[in-house]
Amino acid sequence: MANAAPSGRTARPVSAADRFKPADGGASAHQAASVTSRALALLGTFDAEHSVQSLSAMARRAGLPVATAHRLAGELVAWGGLEKANGEYRVGQRIWRLGLLAPAQQNIAEVAAPFMQDVLFVTHNVVNLFILDGQEVLLVERMSGTGAGQPFRRVGARLPLHASAAGKIMLAYGAKELLTAAVQHLEPHTPRTITSAAALAAEVERVRASGYATTEEEAGPDNYGLAVPVFLPNKQVVAALGIVTRSRPAPAGSVVPVLNIAARGIARRLGVEHLPQ
Repeated sequence: MANAAPSGRTARPVSAADRFKPADGGASAHQAASVTSRALALLGTFDAEHSVQSLSAMARRAGLPVATAHRLAGELVAWGGLEKANGEYRVGQRIWRLGLLAPAQQNIAEVAAPFMQDVLFVTHNVVNLFILDGQEVLLVERMSGTGAGQPFRRVGARLPLHASAAGKIMLAYGAKELLTAAVQHLEPHTPRTITSAAALAAEVERVRASGYATTEEEAGPDNYGLAVPVFLPNKQVVAALGIVTRSRPAPAGSVVPVLNIAARGIARRLGVEHLPQ
């Protein structure tokens, strides 16, 4: 058999790192490929049952020394392939964005689109879906109509966390490190942008208490936002669903329930489809 050990030798278990080792090549090529294979092995430890892991768990599942896993994990975090929060790791947004290039991969924007259309139909406001991308939020889907007015931004636009409703959602429900980093860069985008660390902390607490976030001309003039979180089944916030208006804020009392219904629908679909987490 192909996997049988040679006579007189005992077969050893094959680790994740072993499966990626090159068959041949020079010493320098082998060394480079070995680093690549180990990094791939580390990424390969993530699956539906292991979406969040400690460093020791990753090292054990990849068959790597903890010191090696620690070095590679640090490089992957810097590159965006992994994210670290509260001492644990999960797959980063850069891997997720690469996955969107696969034609067969259904992505969060496709899942969310029908629910966003429902929100547009009920509220007649421009509807946006944002995900976290480093220290910003990334607009991945947008719904507009003739009665909703011109959209403020195109898909692919990025907004700062402290000046956007979607960003405030991420600060309120994401990793603690996000807020710590955000208060170091409170750049003013309009005269109404929050630029005080204490004020931002108070705003984040308000978001947690109410379950939704708002902005009033904080990212741009005549720009009012309202957003709610979209949670995965494991309670991880994966996106922020919101609307944007001109002239005046949307009435939260009537819009928030509509957004929450849509967010729960998206979350259910995400749980069924097992999309990237």
